Amino acid sequence: MDFSKTGEVLMDSGSIHRTLLAYALPVLLMQLLQQLYNIADCAVIGRLCGGFGLAAAGVAGLVLAVHINFFIGFSVGVTSAVSRLFGARDFGKLRAMIATSIWLAVGAGLFLTVVGEKLGENYLAWLACPPEAMGDALLYLRICLLGLVPQLVYNVANGVFRALGNTKTPLRWLAASAVLNIALDLLFVGAWGFGFEGAAWATLASQWALGIGMIWRLMRIDGRFRFSFDAPLLSAGELFALLRLGVPSGMQAAFMSLSSLLIQISIDSFGPAAMAGMVIYAKIEGFLYYPAFAYGMALTGFIGQNLGAGRLDRVEEAMKVSRRTAIYGTMAICAVLALAAKPILGCFTEDPATLANGLAAVYWTFPVYFLYSLNQVYIGGLKGLGETGIPMLSALVAYALFRVVWCQTLLPYWHDMAVIYTAYDVSFVISMLILVPAYRHAFRRAAHPEPQGATIAAL
Repeated sequence: MDFSKTGEVLMDSGSIHRTLLAYALPVLLMQLLQQLYNIADCAVIGRLCGGFGLAAAGVAGLVLAVHINFFIGFSVGVTSAVSRLFGARDFGKLRAMIATSIWLAVGAGLFLTVVGEKLGENYLAWLACPPEAMGDALLYLRICLLGLVPQLVYNVANGVFRALGNTKTPLRWLAASAVLNIALDLLFVGAWGFGFEGAAWATLASQWALGIGMIWRLMRIDGRFRFSFDAPLLSAGELFALLRLGVPSGMQAAFMSLSSLLIQISIDSFGPAAMAGMVIYAKIEGFLYYPAFAYGMALTGFIGQNLGAGRLDRVEEAMKVSRRTAIYGTMAICAVLALAAKPILGCFTEDPATLANGLAAVYWTFPVYFLYSLNQVYIGGLKGLGETGIPMLSALVAYALFRVVWCQTLLPYWHDMAVIYTAYDVSFVISMLILVPAYRHAFRRAAHPEPQGATIAAL
């Protein structure tokens, strides 16, 4: 069967190395482009609105990230389910799966928008947002909350396209959205002088364009499983099976965001320079974090398709290739970014204290960052095999619990940002200790499956 006209790709045959690279590269580029997308707003705000504006955007962004990252994680669960159905050529159930996933994203986006608008000020107060940054942070948050629906739709649709082997379509639409965002930033902030608020409205407009574009494209994939507003939905039992895959994956991402929120409280105690320093550090860290996260997402789709087609030999080889890529690729990128960190971070701020904090975070965390990339390989492998509970447990233990306990225990005795940086380093090791044996067990179970009921997770 030929999917060339609509972009879907079956990955259960052909060269593993070339197929995995061709599949993963657009996802990597997509995440880097997403980072550049965020950098555009950060650079505009940092240069035109000062350190307090940058801190306000950073705190508001943490609140938004909890909602968005849940559905980024949920989309990986969708990828696992959709890729298995696609690999098994079960197109009827696949169409219902795609439609149900999109409507879940729309409904959740509307609900979270209303909740966020009602509780936005409470969120910022809980994060101990400085009074001088509260007004701007609340304004930025309330505008950006209006973009939750298209962002959630984009992430779930992106997960569907990844499962279908089509990683180029989401990349093209994200690129168009990023160009639109930059153009509107220059217009709203640079030409019309709308300032901090203008950057938020520019982001909102580009997000809605992206979400609508992805829905339009889903309506033009292969007719046997394309999205339509009257497409059948999953039965209650099948929906529960989808949620069993998607919710733990979403909770994993939410726990990581929750960890950042809780640690932000500790960072706030060091003042605005430390807050802003971590914001600009996150921009350079994104060139490591997003590719590693993206590679894990790509691996989920690849392994899911091959598992659905019964090709465990390709699953095992893909994991070997991915481990080598994670170690050597991350170490090379870390070396380049560490050498160029000062001029890169200098693009966001001229404040010496903010710059010093950002550089310290780079020098403390980058030497062991390859462990995070390995974590993402094993997470992608586990999710591709249909095991989303262990990655959730890993995120809960290593990130949400350990990092917070570490900071709360040590900071009263050693009040230094180094405590926060080392929390990240040690958490990568703890996560590896959980994920590696869990993957080996999941692979053995996939090779010798026990009889299961007719659920999506069993396909």
